[in-house]
Amino acid sequence: MMKAMKKSIEPIKSISDPATEQTVPVQARKRILVDLLYTIIVCIVIALLITVLTSSKYIVVNFVMSFSVGLVIYLIAISLHTVLKPRQPLHVAFIYLTALCGGVLIGMNMGPWILQNYFSINMIWPNNYLRFVMISVVAGSVATYFFYSLVRIRHSREMIEEERISRMAVEKDVLEAKLKMLQAQIEPHFLFNTLSNVVSLIDTQPATGKAMLLDLTKYLRTSLSRTLPDKTMLNQEIEMIEAYLNIQKIRMNERLNIKIDVPAILRQQSFPPMLLQPLVENALKHGLEPKVEGGQILISATKENNIMRIEVADTGMGFSDFNKAGVGIANVRERLALLFGEKGSLTIEENKPQGVRAIIEVPTDEL
Repeated sequence: MMKAMKKSIEPIKSISDPATEQTVPVQARKRILVDLLYTIIVCIVIALLITVLTSSKYIVVNFVMSFSVGLVIYLIAISLHTVLKPRQPLHVAFIYLTALCGGVLIGMNMGPWILQNYFSINMIWPNNYLRFVMISVVAGSVATYFFYSLVRIRHSREMIEEERISRMAVEKDVLEAKLKMLQAQIEPHFLFNTLSNVVSLIDTQPATGKAMLLDLTKYLRTSLSRTLPDKTMLNQEIEMIEAYLNIQKIRMNERLNIKIDVPAILRQQSFPPMLLQPLVENALKHGLEPKVEGGQILISATKENNIMRIEVADTGMGFSDFNKAGVGIANVRERLALLFGEKGSLTIEENKPQGVRAIIEVPTDEL
Protein backbone atom coordinates (compact mmCIF):
# COMPACT_ATOMS: atom_id res chain seq x y z
CA MET A 1 0.00 0.00 0.00
CA MET A 2 2.94 2.29 -0.37
CA LYS A 3 5.81 2.88 -2.73
CA ALA A 4 9.09 1.18 -2.10
CA MET A 5 11.66 2.75 0.14
CA LYS A 6 14.35 4.56 -1.79
CA LYS A 7 17.55 2.67 -2.12
CA SER A 8 20.11 3.16 0.61
CA ILE A 9 23.78 3.85 0.20
CA GLU A 10 26.51 1.52 1.41
CA PRO A 11 29.62 3.29 2.47
CA ILE A 12 31.53 2.11 -0.47
CA LYS A 13 28.85 2.04 -3.16
CA SER A 14 27.49 4.85 -5.20
CA ILE A 15 23.86 5.83 -4.75
CA SER A 16 23.30 5.07 -8.43
CA ASP A 17 24.84 1.60 -8.20
CA PRO A 18 22.94 -0.63 -10.71
CA ALA A 19 22.99 -3.52 -8.25
CA THR A 20 21.26 -1.33 -5.69
CA GLU A 21 18.75 -0.05 -8.25
CA GLN A 22 17.71 -3.62 -9.04
CA THR A 23 16.66 -4.15 -5.41
CA VAL A 24 14.02 -1.40 -5.58
CA PRO A 25 11.41 -3.39 -7.63
CA VAL A 26 12.05 -6.38 -5.37
CA GLN A 27 11.37 -4.27 -2.29
CA ALA A 28 8.23 -2.84 -3.90
CA ARG A 29 6.85 -6.28 -4.72
CA LYS A 30 7.65 -7.51 -1.24
CA ARG A 31 5.81 -4.60 0.37
CA ILE A 32 2.76 -5.14 -1.87
CA LEU A 33 2.61 -8.81 -0.86
CA VAL A 34 3.05 -7.97 2.82
CA ASP A 35 0.25 -5.39 2.65
CA LEU A 36 -1.96 -7.90 0.85
CA LEU A 37 -1.33 -10.39 3.65
CA TYR A 38 -2.26 -7.73 6.21
CA THR A 39 -5.45 -6.99 4.26
CA ILE A 40 -6.46 -10.67 4.20
CA ILE A 41 -5.86 -10.99 7.95
CA VAL A 42 -7.90 -7.85 8.68
CA CYS A 43 -10.76 -9.08 6.46
CA ILE A 44 -10.82 -12.42 8.31
CA VAL A 45 -10.83 -10.70 11.71
CA ILE A 46 -13.66 -8.36 10.68
CA ALA A 47 -15.73 -11.23 9.26
CA LEU A 48 -15.32 -13.28 12.44
CA LEU A 49 -16.11 -10.27 14.62
CA ILE A 50 -19.32 -9.53 12.69
CA THR A 51 -20.29 -13.22 12.92
CA VAL A 52 -19.84 -13.18 16.70
CA LEU A 53 -21.92 -10.01 17.01
CA THR A 54 -24.72 -11.27 14.75
CA SER A 55 -25.25 -14.96 14.02
CA SER A 56 -23.15 -17.86 12.79
CA LYS A 57 -25.63 -18.57 10.02
CA TYR A 58 -24.38 -15.44 8.25
CA ILE A 59 -20.70 -16.49 8.31
CA VAL A 60 -20.44 -16.99 4.53
CA VAL A 61 -22.14 -13.65 3.88
CA ASN A 62 -19.87 -11.92 6.38
CA PHE A 63 -16.71 -13.37 4.84
CA VAL A 64 -17.73 -12.54 1.27
CA MET A 65 -18.78 -8.99 2.13
CA SER A 66 -15.69 -8.39 4.27
CA PHE A 67 -13.33 -9.56 1.52
CA SER A 68 -15.28 -7.71 -1.19
CA VAL A 69 -14.97 -4.38 0.61
CA GLY A 70 -11.47 -4.96 2.02
CA LEU A 71 -9.82 -6.14 -1.20
CA VAL A 72 -11.37 -3.33 -3.24
CA ILE A 73 -10.06 -0.78 -0.71
CA TYR A 74 -6.63 -2.43 -0.98
CA LEU A 75 -6.63 -2.43 -4.79
CA ILE A 76 -7.71 1.22 -5.02
CA ALA A 77 -5.12 2.30 -2.44
CA ILE A 78 -2.23 0.39 -4.03
CA SER A 79 -3.16 1.65 -7.49
CA LEU A 80 -3.31 5.29 -6.39
CA HIS A 81 -0.01 4.92 -4.53
CA THR A 82 1.69 3.48 -7.60
CA VAL A 83 0.38 6.23 -9.90
CA LEU A 84 0.53 9.29 -7.61
CA LYS A 85 3.53 8.39 -5.43
CA PRO A 86 2.43 10.63 -2.52
CA ARG A 87 5.03 12.24 -0.28
CA GLN A 88 2.93 14.44 2.01
CA PRO A 89 0.75 13.05 4.84
CA LEU A 90 -2.26 14.99 3.49
CA HIS A 91 -1.90 13.30 0.10
CA VAL A 92 -1.66 9.88 1.75
CA ALA A 93 -4.80 10.63 3.77
CA PHE A 94 -6.64 11.65 0.59
CA ILE A 95 -5.67 8.39 -1.10
CA TYR A 96 -6.99 6.28 1.77
CA LEU A 97 -10.17 8.32 2.10
CA THR A 98 -10.78 7.79 -1.62
CA ALA A 99 -9.98 4.08 -1.27
CA LEU A 100 -12.39 3.77 1.68
CA CYS A 101 -15.30 5.44 -0.13
CA GLY A 102 -14.67 3.58 -3.36
CA GLY A 103 -14.15 0.28 -1.56
CA VAL A 104 -17.43 0.51 0.35
CA LEU A 105 -19.47 1.57 -2.71
CA ILE A 106 -17.99 -1.04 -5.06
CA GLY A 107 -17.67 -3.80 -2.46
CA MET A 108 -21.29 -3.45 -1.28
CA ASN A 109 -22.41 -4.11 -4.84
CA MET A 110 -19.80 -6.70 -5.75
CA GLY A 111 -20.40 -8.80 -2.58
CA PRO A 112 -24.09 -9.56 -3.25
CA TRP A 113 -23.26 -10.43 -6.87
CA ILE A 114 -20.63 -12.95 -5.71
CA LEU A 115 -23.02 -14.41 -3.12
CA GLN A 116 -25.80 -14.83 -5.66
CA ASN A 117 -23.69 -16.29 -8.49
CA TYR A 118 -21.29 -18.49 -6.53
CA PHE A 119 -23.11 -19.32 -3.29
CA SER A 120 -26.78 -19.04 -4.40
CA ILE A 121 -27.45 -16.60 -1.57
CA ASN A 122 -29.72 -13.67 -2.26
CA MET A 123 -29.07 -10.57 -0.17
CA ILE A 124 -32.22 -8.95 1.20
CA TRP A 125 -32.25 -5.27 0.26
CA PRO A 126 -32.99 -2.72 1.49
CA ASN A 127 -33.86 -4.24 4.94
CA ASN A 128 -30.24 -5.19 5.74
CA TYR A 129 -28.61 -2.61 3.52
CA LEU A 130 -28.15 0.09 6.14
CA ARG A 131 -26.75 -2.42 8.66
CA PHE A 132 -24.15 -3.73 6.20
CA VAL A 133 -23.22 -0.21 5.11
CA MET A 134 -22.65 0.88 8.69
CA ILE A 135 -20.63 -2.22 9.53
CA SER A 136 -18.60 -1.87 6.34
CA VAL A 137 -17.90 1.82 6.95
CA VAL A 138 -16.85 1.29 10.57
CA ALA A 139 -14.74 -1.80 9.88
CA GLY A 140 -13.29 -0.29 6.71
CA SER A 141 -12.41 2.91 8.55
CA VAL A 142 -10.56 1.01 11.25
CA ALA A 143 -8.65 -1.07 8.72
CA THR A 144 -7.94 1.95 6.53
CA TYR A 145 -6.60 3.95 9.48
CA PHE A 146 -4.32 1.00 10.34
CA PHE A 147 -2.82 0.99 6.86
CA TYR A 148 -2.63 4.78 6.75
CA SER A 149 -0.63 4.75 9.99
CA LEU A 150 1.58 2.00 8.62
CA VAL A 151 2.33 4.01 5.48
CA ARG A 152 3.11 7.15 7.49
CA ILE A 153 5.60 5.18 9.57
CA ARG A 154 7.22 3.86 6.40
CA HIS A 155 7.39 7.34 4.90
CA SER A 156 9.02 8.64 8.08
CA ARG A 157 11.62 5.91 7.83
CA GLU A 158 12.25 6.84 4.21
CA MET A 159 12.81 10.47 5.15
CA ILE A 160 15.19 9.45 7.93
CA GLU A 161 17.09 7.21 5.49
CA GLU A 162 17.29 9.97 2.91
CA GLU A 163 18.59 12.36 5.56
CA ARG A 164 21.18 9.79 6.59
CA ILE A 165 22.31 9.37 2.98
CA SER A 166 22.56 13.12 2.53
CA ARG A 167 24.52 13.51 5.76
CA MET A 168 26.92 10.72 4.79
CA ALA A 169 27.50 12.34 1.39
CA VAL A 170 28.41 15.62 3.11
CA GLU A 171 30.64 13.79 5.57
CA LYS A 172 32.36 12.03 2.70
CA ASP A 173 33.04 15.34 0.93
CA VAL A 174 34.45 16.81 4.14
CA LEU A 175 36.62 13.77 4.74
CA GLU A 176 37.92 13.77 1.18
CA ALA A 177 38.80 17.45 1.61
CA LYS A 178 40.70 16.51 4.77
CA LEU A 179 42.45 13.78 2.83
CA LYS A 180 43.61 16.23 0.16
CA MET A 181 44.79 18.60 2.89
CA LEU A 182 46.65 15.73 4.52
CA GLN A 183 48.35 14.86 1.23
CA ALA A 184 49.17 18.54 0.70
CA GLN A 185 50.76 18.67 4.15
CA ILE A 186 52.72 15.44 3.84
CA GLU A 187 54.03 15.38 0.30
CA PRO A 188 55.68 18.85 0.04
CA HIS A 189 57.44 18.33 3.39
CA PHE A 190 58.60 14.86 2.37
CA LEU A 191 59.54 16.09 -1.12
CA PHE A 192 61.72 18.96 0.07
CA ASN A 193 63.49 16.82 2.67
CA THR A 194 64.21 14.13 0.11
CA LEU A 195 65.49 16.61 -2.48
CA SER A 196 67.76 18.15 0.15
CA ASN A 197 69.17 14.70 0.89
CA VAL A 198 69.67 14.03 -2.82
CA VAL A 199 71.59 17.31 -3.21
CA SER A 200 73.82 16.45 -0.25
CA LEU A 201 74.54 13.00 -1.68
CA ILE A 202 75.35 14.05 -5.24
CA ASP A 203 78.98 14.87 -4.52
CA THR A 204 79.78 12.39 -1.75
CA GLN A 205 77.67 9.35 -2.69
CA PRO A 206 76.37 9.78 -6.24
CA ALA A 207 75.12 6.18 -6.54
CA THR A 208 73.12 6.51 -3.33
CA GLY A 209 71.80 9.90 -4.42
CA LYS A 210 70.72 8.43 -7.75
CA ALA A 211 68.93 5.53 -6.01
CA MET A 212 67.10 7.96 -3.75
CA LEU A 213 66.08 10.08 -6.74
CA LEU A 214 64.74 6.99 -8.56
CA ASP A 215 62.70 5.98 -5.51
CA LEU A 216 61.38 9.52 -5.22
CA THR A 217 60.32 9.43 -8.88
CA LYS A 218 58.54 6.10 -8.32
CA TYR A 219 56.85 7.47 -5.21
CA LEU A 220 55.61 10.61 -6.96
CA ARG A 221 54.41 8.69 -10.03
CA THR A 222 52.37 6.30 -7.89
CA SER A 223 51.10 9.12 -5.70
CA LEU A 224 49.92 11.21 -8.65
CA SER A 225 48.24 8.25 -10.36
CA ARG A 226 46.00 7.60 -7.35
CA THR A 227 44.85 11.14 -6.57
CA LEU A 228 41.67 10.98 -8.64
CA PRO A 229 40.02 7.58 -7.96
CA ASP A 230 38.34 6.73 -4.65
CA LYS A 231 39.99 3.34 -4.76
CA THR A 232 43.24 1.95 -6.04
CA MET A 233 44.81 -1.48 -6.02
CA LEU A 234 46.54 -2.55 -2.83
CA ASN A 235 49.60 -3.18 -4.98
CA GLN A 236 49.79 0.54 -5.84
CA GLU A 237 49.72 1.44 -2.16
CA ILE A 238 52.43 -1.12 -1.38
CA GLU A 239 54.63 0.08 -4.26
CA MET A 240 54.37 3.68 -3.06
CA ILE A 241 55.15 2.68 0.52
CA GLU A 242 58.11 0.60 -0.67
CA ALA A 243 59.49 3.64 -2.49
CA TYR A 244 58.88 5.79 0.58
CA LEU A 245 60.60 3.29 2.89
CA ASN A 246 63.56 2.90 0.49
CA ILE A 247 64.11 6.64 0.71
CA GLN A 248 63.91 6.50 4.51
CA LYS A 249 66.28 3.53 4.45
CA ILE A 250 68.93 5.67 2.74
CA ARG A 251 68.45 8.34 5.41
CA MET A 252 68.55 5.98 8.37
CA ASN A 253 71.01 3.43 6.93
CA GLU A 254 71.28 0.32 9.07
CA ARG A 255 68.91 1.76 11.68
CA LEU A 256 65.94 0.83 9.50
CA ASN A 257 65.04 -2.72 8.48
CA ILE A 258 62.09 -3.24 6.14
CA LYS A 259 59.98 -6.35 5.66
CA ILE A 260 56.86 -6.50 3.48
CA ASP A 261 54.81 -9.70 3.48
CA VAL A 262 51.78 -9.18 1.22
CA PRO A 263 50.68 -12.15 -0.95
CA ALA A 264 50.41 -11.51 -4.68
CA ILE A 265 46.70 -12.39 -4.72
CA LEU A 266 45.95 -9.73 -2.11
CA ARG A 267 48.00 -7.14 -3.97
CA GLN A 268 45.37 -7.30 -6.73
CA GLN A 269 42.60 -6.40 -4.28
CA SER A 270 41.14 -2.90 -4.62
CA PHE A 271 41.86 -0.68 -1.64
CA PRO A 272 41.16 2.96 -0.64
CA PRO A 273 44.19 5.29 -0.88
CA MET A 274 45.92 6.97 2.05
CA LEU A 275 44.96 4.40 4.68
CA LEU A 276 48.32 2.67 5.05
CA GLN A 277 50.76 5.53 4.53
CA PRO A 278 49.81 7.49 7.69
CA LEU A 279 50.38 4.31 9.71
CA VAL A 280 53.79 3.75 8.15
CA GLU A 281 54.78 7.39 8.69
CA ASN A 282 53.70 7.24 12.33
CA ALA A 283 55.68 4.05 12.84
CA LEU A 284 58.81 5.80 11.53
CA LYS A 285 58.30 9.22 13.11
CA HIS A 286 57.09 8.13 16.54
CA GLY A 287 58.58 4.67 16.77
CA LEU A 288 61.84 4.11 14.92
CA GLU A 289 63.44 7.51 14.33
CA PRO A 290 63.54 8.50 18.03
CA LYS A 291 65.16 5.16 18.89
CA VAL A 292 68.96 5.35 18.77
CA GLU A 293 69.46 1.87 17.36
CA GLY A 294 66.39 2.09 15.09
CA GLY A 295 64.47 -1.10 14.40
CA GLN A 296 62.26 -2.97 11.95
CA ILE A 297 58.99 -2.11 10.27
CA LEU A 298 56.87 -5.01 9.06
CA ILE A 299 53.88 -4.69 6.70
CA SER A 300 51.80 -7.84 6.28
CA ALA A 301 48.39 -8.74 4.91
CA THR A 302 46.09 -11.74 5.35
CA LYS A 303 42.51 -12.58 4.42
CA GLU A 304 40.01 -14.73 6.29
CA ASN A 305 36.21 -14.97 5.98
CA ASN A 306 36.01 -12.00 3.57
CA ILE A 307 37.96 -9.82 6.01
CA MET A 308 41.33 -8.43 4.92
CA ARG A 309 43.70 -7.70 7.77
CA ILE A 310 46.71 -5.44 7.16
CA GLU A 311 49.30 -4.91 9.90
CA VAL A 312 51.94 -2.22 10.21
CA ALA A 313 54.20 -3.30 13.05
CA ASP A 314 57.39 -1.66 14.32
CA THR A 315 59.97 -2.41 17.02
CA GLY A 316 60.33 1.21 18.01
CA MET A 317 59.66 3.28 21.14
CA GLY A 318 56.20 1.90 21.83
CA PHE A 319 53.08 3.72 23.00
CA SER A 320 54.89 6.48 24.88
CA ASP A 321 55.73 8.36 21.69
CA PHE A 322 53.12 6.82 19.40
CA ASN A 323 50.33 8.42 21.43
CA LYS A 324 51.51 11.77 20.12
CA ALA A 325 50.25 10.83 16.66
CA GLY A 326 47.53 13.20 15.52
CA VAL A 327 45.75 14.00 12.27
CA GLY A 328 46.99 10.95 10.32
CA ILE A 329 45.54 8.32 12.65
CA ALA A 330 42.34 10.32 13.19
CA ASN A 331 41.89 10.61 9.43
CA VAL A 332 42.32 6.86 8.97
CA ARG A 333 39.69 6.12 11.63
CA GLU A 334 37.20 8.58 10.10
CA ARG A 335 37.63 7.22 6.59
CA LEU A 336 37.25 3.61 7.74
CA ALA A 337 34.04 4.50 9.58
CA LEU A 338 32.63 6.34 6.58
CA LEU A 339 33.63 3.74 3.99
CA PHE A 340 32.81 0.55 5.88
CA GLY A 341 30.82 1.53 8.97
CA GLU A 342 31.22 -0.96 11.79
CA LYS A 343 32.76 -3.50 9.42
CA GLY A 344 35.99 -1.49 9.13
CA SER A 345 38.32 -0.99 12.07
CA LEU A 346 41.72 0.34 13.10
CA THR A 347 43.28 -1.25 16.17
CA ILE A 348 46.49 0.00 17.74
CA GLU A 349 48.13 -2.34 20.22
CA GLU A 350 51.45 -3.22 21.77
CA ASN A 351 53.87 -5.15 19.58
CA LYS A 352 55.56 -7.43 22.08
CA PRO A 353 58.33 -7.37 23.12
CA GLN A 354 58.70 -3.78 21.88
CA GLY A 355 56.97 -1.36 19.56
CA VAL A 356 53.47 -0.80 18.26
CA ARG A 357 51.22 -2.73 15.89
CA ALA A 358 48.52 -0.93 13.88
CA ILE A 359 45.90 -3.26 12.36
CA ILE A 360 43.39 -2.34 9.67
CA GLU A 361 40.49 -4.73 9.01
CA VAL A 362 38.15 -4.18 6.05
CA PRO A 363 35.48 -6.36 4.37
CA THR A 364 36.68 -7.49 0.94
CA ASP A 365 33.12 -7.83 -0.38
CA GLU A 366 32.73 -4.04 -0.06
CA LEU A 367 36.02 -3.08 -1.68
